[in-house]
Amino acid sequence: MLISSLRSKAQYLLKKVEYEESLRVVPYLIASLVAAGTAIIYSKLFFQVEEAASWILRETHWSVSLLATLATVFLSWFIPHKIAAQAGGSGIPQMLIANELDPSKDKMIIRKLIGIRVILVKIIASLVCVLGGGAVGQEGPTLQIASGIFYRIGEKSTKWIRQTTLRTFILAGGASGLAAAFNTPLGGIAYALEELSKDSFNNFKTYVLWSIITTGIIVQTFSGGYLYFGFPHLESVVFQTYLFVVVIGILAGAMGSYFGSALYEISKFRKRLKGIKKLIALNLACGLLFWLGIYFVSATGVGGGKVLIMDLLFKNNWATPFDMLVRIAGPLLMSLAGVAGGLFAPSLAVGATMGSLLSEFFWTHNHHLLIMAGMIAFLTGFMRTPFTAFILIFEMTDRHSALFPMMIAATVAMWVSSLLQKHSFYDRVKEDFLHEHQNKESSATALVSSEKESLS
Repeated sequence: MLISSLRSKAQYLLKKVEYEESLRVVPYLIASLVAAGTAIIYSKLFFQVEEAASWILRETHWSVSLLATLATVFLSWFIPHKIAAQAGGSGIPQMLIANELDPSKDKMIIRKLIGIRVILVKIIASLVCVLGGGAVGQEGPTLQIASGIFYRIGEKSTKWIRQTTLRTFILAGGASGLAAAFNTPLGGIAYALEELSKDSFNNFKTYVLWSIITTGIIVQTFSGGYLYFGFPHLESVVFQTYLFVVVIGILAGAMGSYFGSALYEISKFRKRLKGIKKLIALNLACGLLFWLGIYFVSATGVGGGKVLIMDLLFKNNWATPFDMLVRIAGPLLMSLAGVAGGLFAPSLAVGATMGSLLSEFFWTHNHHLLIMAGMIAFLTGFMRTPFTAFILIFEMTDRHSALFPMMIAATVAMWVSSLLQKHSFYDRVKEDFLHEHQNKESSATALVSSEKESLS
């Protein structure tokens, strides 16, 4: 009798504790552990494969390099095309769309966007792409991968812990993925506020913050407290510096906006293109044009662009117009080819070359600062996330003296891009997908209603 009474009291207490706020964070911590480990392994593999791609381009016969580029660009499109279509592209639109859907009604669609199969195919296809020198980054895929891991663990956790919403897991995963990709916890928080959650962040900020903190601690424990770009030397900030920061903010912000518009037109063109033969021909043509660019114009077009940025910031190298040409054309060709890979790092590389060129021609006094301002401005113009852009570069370089010029570059770029284009590339892709989804639901509802009427 005593044992039975104690057991019932223990069960009652466990039942009460089960729904306590403190216990709800456990699945987020577990997801953070898995996502951080996956991000570390993926990042190391990505940069090793990128180095291999540079070696193939430099050290092998041109025919070997050409064959490698054509084959890997083709496989990076064909593998997702056959196995998991949503593993193609950068991964950020898929994560943003999943964040907008209703997990209770759209479970199957969310799994097609950020499911386990998609994650595995994304990792393989993006690594294959960069092996041939593809101008893609690992940051966008990391966001999609992390959000998928969080969502899957969130699904499992709802069986034993009542959660507010599964959408919170997608949000926390995307923000944690950004924090892990760049080793920038504040950048992850800014992205969660600015892009993923907008006005509703207060409802689940505790879980997101714990997820980002846990992921950041794990990444820094195993990868070290490194800065993504390091400590670039900056000259003193004078009046002329602010003037040229505004100029690069205008130029790079406008270029980022048009870059996003071009990507959107590419995505619409690919949707209209019917037939596997046409898609294969387009893919091979893009692969050939890309190889011609990295082989004959500038080898800096290989990979995500981190190597180029590091050379500009730390080896006193100066970008050339050819560097900027291949860095802009590369991601556009990769998107037109339909490969798997991110646009975050390639966007930063374009901004870096623009800042370097402006400094070389007009203001050599603060070369490194204009490079950083160019990265911020281009990313802001492209993504429309000014806080995320300058906080990312601030965290990746730890240059407190450049904080105000960074903020100015982001603000000016945001203003310019808003004048040129109403919405960002990611927002337009997301809205198109959701609009198509709503139309399908409406058509299905109308079909069911008409069938009922005919039966009656």
